[in-house]
Amino acid sequence: MKVYVIRHGESENNRGKKYTGWSDAPLTDKGRSEAAQVQRLLTDVRFDRIYASDLCRAVETARTAIPGCEPETSTLLREVDVGSLTDQPYSLVTDDQKKRIAAYGYIDFGGESKETLLKRIGQFMRMLETSDCENVAVFSHGGWMLSMLDTVFGVRV
Repeated sequence: MKVYVIRHGESENNRGKKYTGWSDAPLTDKGRSEAAQVQRLLTDVRFDRIYASDLCRAVETARTAIPGCEPETSTLLREVDVGSLTDQPYSLVTDDQKKRIAAYGYIDFGGESKETLLKRIGQFMRMLETSDCENVAVFSHGGWMLSMLDTVFGVRV
């Protein structure tokens, strides 16, 4: 099985340098353009299944990158829940807080722990293992993808 993991295009919060988490921040014009670029890269691939986070930026990216698709949405593919940092500027977080976030997740802010995120990722990956698909597209988020790489391949980014 080949799994194509695609991050959503630029969102309004990405452009504004804000934490997004589970906020349903829409794509910017640049984000829609990025999704169209992905379409050109995937044009010759036939997907047996297409999954997306249920957040609008991932769904819109999937629909643009694979015209005519209606992705299966899953909360397992959501970005990490950043708690009270949702929609807040990156600049609010101190270097010490960033170190704790890297180690433990967003529990200090009422959000998701690293452990909980990794369990969600594992649950989704185990579900994929039972699939008999040849090509699968997964549209998700940067934090989810980095944690998935760490979990599946031991790649620490």
